[in-house]
Amino acid sequence: MKKNKAPEILTTKQLAEYLQMDKATVYRLARKRKIPAIKILGQWRFKKDVIDNWLAEGSLKNFDKME
Repeated sequence: MKKNKAPEILTTKQLAEYLQMDKATVYRLARKRKIPAIKILGQWRFKKDVIDNWLAEGSLKNFDKME
């Protein structure tokens, strides 16, 4: 039986849903290199584990600023 798990490589639409933000925002962040992304044949792709690490690192940086 196949488990229903998130794909390892996400499209812009999938990442926008995962991060709960607008697709245009994801495009803008990718173009400005503010989010880890790769472009494959003109289309942005995002590795889920890299995004998860990026989020965790950002959370830690913000937490450190609060202290």
